[in-house]
Amino acid sequence: MSAHDSFLASNVSPSDRAFLVEALELLMRERSNALRIATAVAAARGERLPDVQDFALDDILRLSRQLCDSAGVDPHESWLEAPAPAKTSANTSRRGTS
Repeated sequence: MSAHDSFLASNVSPSDRAFLVEALELLMRERSNALRIATAVAAARGERLPDVQDFALDDILRLSRQLCDSAGVDPHESWLEAPAPAKTSANTSRRGTS
């Protein structure tokens, strides 16, 4: 990891880092699906098959690994699965309508 990458990773909060990892996982899924579709279309047309690098899958994977490695984040732990913040009690009374 470059000095710039480690600087960025050290200045990101754990919750933001988990959010970024989740976003990269979703981007990887969508790009992989796009590659699958593009490959099927190119094969059906007899054209050159697209390359993985055309969809930057290796870059997405590298960034995700860097974020995970810098903080010990489990890449399979979704930020969506984190417990919701505790709710504070608020006045829930409603104004009556006349």
